[in-house]
Amino acid sequence: MQLFNFCIYHDYVNQLERTGKSLSEYVSCLGLDGIEHLVYTKEAPDPTFREVSVGAHLAYWPYWVGFWKNNKARLKKQFKSAKARNDCYLGALNKDEWLSVIQQNLIAAEAVNPEYMVWHVSEADVQETYTFDFEYSDLQVLEAAADVFNAVSECIPRRIAVLFENLWWPGLRLTDPEKVKFFFDRIKRDNVGIMLDTGHLMNTNPDLRDEAEAADFVCRTVDNMGELAGLIKGVHLSCSLSGEYQKSFVHEYLRNTTYGETYKHIVRIDRHQPFHTKAARRILEFVQPKYINHEFIYSTLEEMEEKLKIQLSNC
Repeated sequence: MQLFNFCIYHDYVNQLERTGKSLSEYVSCLGLDGIEHLVYTKEAPDPTFREVSVGAHLAYWPYWVGFWKNNKARLKKQFKSAKARNDCYLGALNKDEWLSVIQQNLIAAEAVNPEYMVWHVSEADVQETYTFDFEYSDLQVLEAAADVFNAVSECIPRRIAVLFENLWWPGLRLTDPEKVKFFFDRIKRDNVGIMLDTGHLMNTNPDLRDEAEAADFVCRTVDNMGELAGLIKGVHLSCSLSGEYQKSFVHEYLRNTTYGETYKHIVRIDRHQPFHTKAARRILEFVQPKYINHEFIYSTLEEMEEKLKIQLSNC
């Protein structure tokens, strides 16, 4: 199934209204099957979009292990005040309250009637995105993520698949099959799998120079997973050749760095650009996913359409 990422919390709904089409009609005009619906809050989205919401992307906390482990020294470094910390975790004061927040987000996501939900497995705070000097290892993040998921998984209907997404920070990077096995051995639920994000995987290898090398790397990584590759049910398809930038910036963090500056830094690493060559087709033919989400960063639907046109022509 071919999808694109859509979120009701941006201006996309107003833009959609100006097209004069329903979301279902718009998706059909794009030649796609539906959307991966970004559900980031505790409240259920507009039920209008249920019919096209094949997937639901859950809320994501970039850094949470310190909060989960009550690492007070790390929390003090990460947050300027108790209010800032509470706002980050949507009002949760401790890990039990945070589990309740996650459950509410899961229930909100269930309301759009998805076939699958996407759960990020990663940890990196703002400072670490610059320094690459990480507090927690892959295994520590994977173990904690499995504990969090197991604590809330009962509220997810069994018919809905949960697909864990790889990132390039500590956690589920997919570059080490033993760590992938370590994580899934701890998951106490059936109907789970992997959402392979091609751009995120490319970000783990700053030596990639072009899309052909990227396709080689993605396919080789999947092949090295052996039987575990069967867990890959979907692909977030985008291109991120960010090695030049990763090697160029100074790996130090300035305390006066603004949110806007950090956002620009992150998207220069994680680019979410379309594939411009048949490297996209090679990856999809090798992986054979059930779900393909053309996942781009875009400000307008027109921008998304242009990127989608480029990528679809190479699939």
